[in-house]
Amino acid sequence: MPKSRLFLALVPEPGIIDLLSSAQASLKALLDAYNIRWENPAKFHMTLRFLGDIEDGRIHPMGDVLDRIKFGFEELRFDTFEIGFFPNRKYPNVVYAGFEERSSNSAELIESIDSIMLNFGVKPDKKFVPHITLGRFDRSKRKKLEEPVMPALPNAEAVFESFSLMKSTLKQGGSEYTEIYKINFFK
Repeated sequence: MPKSRLFLALVPEPGIIDLLSSAQASLKALLDAYNIRWENPAKFHMTLRFLGDIEDGRIHPMGDVLDRIKFGFEELRFDTFEIGFFPNRKYPNVVYAGFEERSSNSAELIESIDSIMLNFGVKPDKKFVPHITLGRFDRSKRKKLEEPVMPALPNAEAVFESFSLMKSTLKQGGSEYTEIYKINFFK
């Protein structure tokens, strides 16, 4: 049976996408000496869980079960925090915009997701770190990051009233994301 590469994500509103796009433009100028593949702002998202390759026949049952979750909250609220690097600032693979949550609602969400995904044979992913990837360093040409002055990430609030089951399709120009299900926190 055919499979699709899936993940669960929070998709930011246009105002946050614009703010991150502006921060990304500043970073491009500061980090122009590095081989970085910059993420298309239309694809900005906060990954909750990477699910991997799921049989297509299981996608709709998975979406239906996720849609039945009852939450004790109506939204997730995050504040912009910093420009950061994974795994570290010295030899980074990723440059990202970091966020801090105002409550612990994402922990409840992740716990619900993880218990449901176990029923579909998907084991829990690593710890959720609220961030949106802005760019990926070319690992084959990776070099030590000098200490450029990083632009501050302007203070902003990101509010999410839903999360999405997303499909990632690998294409020649990069991956393409398609929303399969949108699951609202308030039902």
